[in-house]
Amino acid sequence: MKVLNLKPTKGISRENFIFRGIMELSIWDLGGQELYMERHFSENKRELVFSEVSAAVFMVDSAAEEPKLEDTFGKFLKYLFEFSPEVGNVYVLINKTDLQESKEDDIYELLIKDLTDDLKSKIAFTPVSVKEGSAQHRLIEILDFKIQQNTLALQRLGKIRHLLDQLKINTHSEFLLFNQPDGLLIASTIGKFESPSLQFIKFEIGSLDSNIYQIFSKIMELSDSSISPLELSTVIYESEHNYILVKEVSNGTVLMVVTKEKTIGTFNAVMNDLNGEDFQNLKKFLSRDDF
Repeated sequence: MKVLNLKPTKGISRENFIFRGIMELSIWDLGGQELYMERHFSENKRELVFSEVSAAVFMVDSAAEEPKLEDTFGKFLKYLFEFSPEVGNVYVLINKTDLQESKEDDIYELLIKDLTDDLKSKIAFTPVSVKEGSAQHRLIEILDFKIQQNTLALQRLGKIRHLLDQLKINTHSEFLLFNQPDGLLIASTIGKFESPSLQFIKFEIGSLDSNIYQIFSKIMELSDSSISPLELSTVIYESEHNYILVKEVSNGTVLMVVTKEKTIGTFNAVMNDLNGEDFQNLKKFLSRDDF
């Protein structure tokens, strides 16, 4: 999210989110409000909150005075390992280290001073900044690690890669599938590929497209042909030596195709692929309810 103008949380904010098009997350933002923190640790809520945790991330503000921080962190660890003993590592993000008033060293010493050696070995501390983006990158690393541990997620990822490889075979092109909500890469035909998170513009008909539709409708009327809605399906870019095609697939995913050469034959091969059986198979797989 863009955080520079983000307003403080009022009440509770909840959002379901699909990370990299594979892992479903339910995100609860309590804004650090003491009322909800106390409820988290209350006897009738703690088991519900801390059961079946697959990834535990504790974020602390290094530039704010929080008298109850040590107590809160202690309760967090106690109930986490009581109700989710299989959780493994705990990730502690010490935020706002970009600020001059940051006291990350003091925060680290405070949180670690009473921990046993066993607990220390399970906790990874990382200084971060949400404003500068390092907190987001660290969270992406954590979630990617959880995907690598998840058999079902790996199976889904393997199937997607296979379908992309099928698209690549006849086109002399590389295919990259991005997740629209977070702009992160899901899979590609070129192996390991790292890029900044893409900022997608939603594919919607704007004023120009509305004008185009009016012209299209008039032509169809004059030619006595049926009129159907227009949708922005494929955007085509070109460089000196390549075509780049961007196409919405389904489930909030966007496919990018980069041709290795700029010829009509290559372009036609890609367009045939995007209208053929292999692309339809990819689209059906990404549209499945259990995906």
